[in-house]
Amino acid sequence: MAWLKFLHISALLVWAAGLVYLPGLLLAHRGVTNSEDFIRIRNASRFSYNAIASPAAVIAIGAGTALLLLAPGVLQGWMFLKLALVGLLVMAHVQYGFVLSALSKRGSRPPRLRLLAVWAAVFVAILGILWLVLEKPFLGVSALPAWLLEPGGLQSLLSDTPI
Repeated sequence: MAWLKFLHISALLVWAAGLVYLPGLLLAHRGVTNSEDFIRIRNASRFSYNAIASPAAVIAIGAGTALLLLAPGVLQGWMFLKLALVGLLVMAHVQYGFVLSALSKRGSRPPRLRLLAVWAAVFVAILGILWLVLEKPFLGVSALPAWLLEPGGLQSLLSDTPI
């Protein structure tokens, strides 16, 4: 099981580094002046996303899932919050993919504010995950909202929300 933890942590470090680095690489598309620069930046962006960050994400999530299956005693409140933050990292990863796809056309400009907002969310999620894993705080039932503790609570919450 130690090798699985090592694999999980190593892949998570590579994935997190990719998520922190990718916005800068995507924003570099703004400074493209000629076709050689476009090809160079485009290839670097695609390689970083497709060959480094995405496989690391799959390995980190797969190894983490295997760890949860091998040690079900870890399923406590802090772990559920950690999994929610990992979900935020996945959403950021997908957002970077959308931006990368949109930048495939010459002359397209990266959405600077969106990339910075996603980068900030990634940074907060990484710090939150690190804190949760190291601290393992007790998050009991009292920390959860009442609608989450009753059967059908989400449905009643959604039915009360005006659309």
